[in-house]
Order: sequence, then C-alpha cells, then structure tokens
Amino acid sequence: MKKLSISLLFGIMLAWSSCISEPMEQGQYGSKLSVGDTIPNFSVVTLDRDTVSRDNRNAETLVILFFHTECGDCQKELPVVEQVYRDCRQDSLWQLICIGRSEDTATVRRYWQQNQFTMPVSPQPDRLIYERFAYSGVPMLYVVNGRNIIRAVFDDQNMATYEELKGWILKVNEENQKDKS
Repeated sequence: MKKLSISLLFGIMLAWSSCISEPMEQGQYGSKLSVGDTIPNFSVVTLDRDTVSRDNRNAETLVILFFHTECGDCQKELPVVEQVYRDCRQDSLWQLICIGRSEDTATVRRYWQQNQFTMPVSPQPDRLIYERFAYSGVPMLYVVNGRNIIRAVFDDQNMATYEELKGWILKVNEENQKDKS
C-alpha cells in the first residue's frame, strides 16, 4: 500500500511538473528534435518587424527560445536568456529569437515592457511553428549552428543556466569559424 501511495504521489507530481497544462500522450512530450538534427524551416516576424528564418538570419549561431508568458518556468528562464543577450549581443556571430507560443502581440509586448526585456521576440497566435520543433512543454531552447544543426537543447526539465547558455554560444561560434576555414 505504501509503494502504491508513493507511486501515485510521484505520478501526480510528474503531471504537475509541466509548465502549462497540456494533453500528454505517452512518449509525446518535449522536443521532437535532438542534438544533431536539422531544424525545420520557419520564418517569424519580430515586434520590431525584423524577419528571422532558418535560411535568412544575421548570424551563424542561432538561439531559438519558445516560451509562454504565463509559464512559471519561462518566467525564470527568460531573465537568464535576457542577461546572456545583454552581455553578448555585441558579438555579431550569434542571433537570438524568442517565439511566444499561442501568444497575442499585446500580451507579449506588455510582458516585455514590464520586464524591460530587449531580446528580439515574435508572438505567434498559434502553435504551428512550435509544433515543427516540439510536442509540448515550454520553455524549449535550441542552440543551432551555421549549418542549421542543433548543438544543444534545453527544456522545462533541464533549463539553461547563464553559464551553460553562454558557453554553448561561444562553443558553437568557434565551431562555425572552424567550419569556414
């Protein structure tokens, strides 16, 4: 009986650990993509009206962060990513795009202003782009090299620290430069 109670409690805690209530099918949680996979084609327009896409970007290294403003884990991860962005944005070898999953423009704009975020952001009213990358769960962060290959994936169960994210950006920047040689 004690084992059953512990198992039931563990199951409830696991179900609640996802940031936003989502239907979860067995084996269909998290990222659809892994390290070594090529990212799918996508194109988004930021609040500043810049277009970011898989094949049309300003830098070799691309960091893609999917989020939702009401997600507690995202509310923890976004300031970390913002700090990396502020500290490293002068480096023209990388680019960041934050993509709001199922978010309207007004909500994201207000959230960005309230938190004094400067990161490029693209609110998406649906899950179409998100579902090319993942089944469910946010935050979902990808570090992508100049050949559109995923080099690192972070999610709500393994969120990137400042040191990890900055380290991956520097590492992938270096790899991209070696690939050019």
